[in-house]
Amino acid sequence: MGGFPEMRTRKTNFLQTVILFTGIIYILTGGLFALSPHLFGNIFSLEINEDWFNEIPKDAFIFMVLTFSRSTSCLLLSIGLSMVLPLFDPLKYRGMVYFTGVVFPLLSALMFTINTFTNASGAMILYAVLFWIILLLTSTALWITRGTVKSGIE
Repeated sequence: MGGFPEMRTRKTNFLQTVILFTGIIYILTGGLFALSPHLFGNIFSLEINEDWFNEIPKDAFIFMVLTFSRSTSCLLLSIGLSMVLPLFDPLKYRGMVYFTGVVFPLLSALMFTINTFTNASGAMILYAVLFWIILLLTSTALWITRGTVKSGIE
């Protein structure tokens, strides 16, 4: 009773570092695209014709796709912000880490990789690589901490 709380293990610290990295990527990506898809495109040197961009509201399907993409980027921003929860209690939020660090990056990495074969832009390749890295790092961190989870050690 009293005394100092136990320190977290190095394995848990690695997991928390991966979670923090993932959260930052999600916040930057989601926030930037939600704020301005045009700015997002400019950062990745994607040519966006101003006439086309002004025509978006006139095309119902493209307008819906853009609106859905922006709302989905808000979801990504929210997920990135929620990644702070596993930093405080990695055992309690381990399920969230599986979904946000394994399932989502796996599906996204596959989508970006497959679509890169159709249109190999720098942004597509970058995000394919980023999601594969997030998947690999998170899977590794979850795997190396599996033993400590069974014993309830952080």
